[in-house]
Amino acid sequence: MKILVTGASGLLGMQLVNKLRQDHNIIALLKNNPSNQIEESKTLRVLKCDLSSLETQDLPKDIDFIYYLAQSNQYKDFPGGANDMFNLNISSPFKLINWAINNKVKGFVFASSGGVYKTPNEPVKEVFQINANIPNGFYLDSKLSSEILLRNFSSFFDTFIIARPFFIYGKNQKKTMLIPRLIDSVKNKKEIFLSKNGGIKINPINVLDAAYAFEKMLDLKGEHIINIAGDEVVSLKKLVKQIGKLCSIKPEFKTLDHIQNDLVADNQKMKELLYVPNIKLSEGLKVMID
Repeated sequence: MKILVTGASGLLGMQLVNKLRQDHNIIALLKNNPSNQIEESKTLRVLKCDLSSLETQDLPKDIDFIYYLAQSNQYKDFPGGANDMFNLNISSPFKLINWAINNKVKGFVFASSGGVYKTPNEPVKEVFQINANIPNGFYLDSKLSSEILLRNFSSFFDTFIIARPFFIYGKNQKKTMLIPRLIDSVKNKKEIFLSKNGGIKINPINVLDAAYAFEKMLDLKGEHIINIAGDEVVSLKKLVKQIGKLCSIKPEFKTLDHIQNDLVADNQKMKELLYVPNIKLSEGLKVMID
């Protein structure tokens, strides 16, 4: 099978590409490839492409399956990064899915975000209604907007999947992401701010488990929305204490006078259709800290 992957240099993209290239031919779309981060081979070709201004005429015509994993690096910058977020989250997926239909691509996976669920007070399921009347920030609202638009094209594919990842983490993750920031704060004895209920509760998933789940999407048929999340639910306080124990450093907390909503995914559908995560949080954290 010939598979096109955008976002191939990201945390998830690199792991997924390394798995897929063992049995398939991969085209990795990259804006740049510093220090040959993605190494080309007989089964992996790197195609330089700026997704913020995607031009589809240079794409190979014989693609069977597409993973759209690209994320805007300017997700925290609003309004300054709004244009980049719009291009990567809405404009480019729209261009690519139209190209995919015209070129008879059989499968399309769009990586959205678990953050599209709004003010949840229980583990969120894929069947939950999402209230579009509640603003959720430009980045997440652009992801949700793309979900809504892209689903109109689902009937043109044998496989169409909206994946909603929840706090993917792993070794060499960008320092700006949640768990690397917490590790840095603990190591450097920075004060960590918590809401009075112990901080947000989450169920993060290790990138290796996430990559297995995404790989298994090749075998699915039909239209699906699937949460991608781990089995262990932890509060921010418990997570930081685990990090502190692994670092042999006592974390420093400051409690704020507010309650933070949890963001816990129901991952039963993922486990039934794709993959059961097996990397314990303590094991995944240890790899990042060592």
